[in-house]
Amino acid sequence: MSTAQQTSPRPAPLRGRSLVDLAHAEIHKRIANGEIREGERLVIDALAREFGTSLIPVREALARLHAERLVSFEANKGYRAAAPPDALELRQLFDARLILEVGALETAIPLVDAPLLDALRDINEEMRTGTYGTTFEGYAAFVMLNARFHERLVSLSGNPFIIDAYRALAYHQRIMQTLHGRGVPDIGRLVAEHDAIIAALDRRTMEAARAAIREHIIGGWQRLSRTP
Repeated sequence: MSTAQQTSPRPAPLRGRSLVDLAHAEIHKRIANGEIREGERLVIDALAREFGTSLIPVREALARLHAERLVSFEANKGYRAAAPPDALELRQLFDARLILEVGALETAIPLVDAPLLDALRDINEEMRTGTYGTTFEGYAAFVMLNARFHERLVSLSGNPFIIDAYRALAYHQRIMQTLHGRGVPDIGRLVAEHDAIIAALDRRTMEAARAAIREHIIGGWQRLSRTP
């Protein structure tokens, strides 16, 4: 267990929401903030005692974090915190987003309607007016709003295979380690790119919508891959 884990105040037992969700959120936060360091073991028994739960919620939370590539697993050795995404993984994540999001849009643009556009505008306005910091607690709300925005676009396809493939990327969970210590880069440009996507969808113009999403995803990769 790291020094950070040993010296941090003992949290209250997890209660309220699903214990799996709460254990997942707490471990994710510690990994993103560097409280649990790269390569550090995650001991199920110790975490369960600390959280005041049985072993099952912690085990299920770690399995979810493994699917999101936030922890690694080795038989007979257990779970360890994964390294933040390197330049290659970031590029591959954004390449996958480009394929899936543009592909989903091409099947879904005839289904764009006023309620969808209103929902996207509301999400983007909330992102635009928020205040964000450089720790998990500061930028998590922004990342979740961004996830909602893009998942609404992908889900419009109505294709469960595309939707499941997009969720399996776990892009929004994975980049939180990349944001630690720097926060969300260039928020103004990001929400302006969202505005351009919404405007293109409102016109039901395939080429403009495709170009707006491509510019946004490529711009996101450039912002995140830039040395802080």
